Amino acid sequence: MPTTLRESPWLTLWFPLALFGVAVAISVGAVVGPVRDVAFEQRSRTTLLAIQRAVQDYHVAEEFYPKRSPQTGAELIAFLIETGHLAAPPLNPWTGSPYRPGEASEPDGILYRTDELAETYAMECRGRDLASPDPLWQLDSTTHQSLE
Repeated sequence: MPTTLRESPWLTLWFPLALFGVAVAISVGAVVGPVRDVAFEQRSRTTLLAIQRAVQDYHVAEEFYPKRSPQTGAELIAFLIETGHLAAPPLNPWTGSPYRPGEASEPDGILYRTDELAETYAMECRGRDLASPDPLWQLDSTTHQSLE
């Protein structure tokens, strides 16, 4: 039986292990956030580029961009699949699973707009935080034609 606190197994073994565990948890927490951000940016970029290719294919075939404006990403994807310019729905960056056309309850931070004659278009994609006022990515047919 320990006679002093310094001889206690709690202080000599468990307390340092507990401190180590807390330090590891804090370190992992500091790394996970940026890794999630990078993964989201990659998924959203890939999704936006797939939609852009389909919109460009539609423009080549029809000589104007999809006219309905504004549209969410899910609405635009459903339209492009229906018209045959997108073979399969891309991943929804906010859920990590493919878009489900017609499913309005999914989080969607992509917004498509076109001018009144459908000669130009603009798409923007919000970040992981959909409430953020600033878009993460912007694509359009005039000034932001690429994400590079």
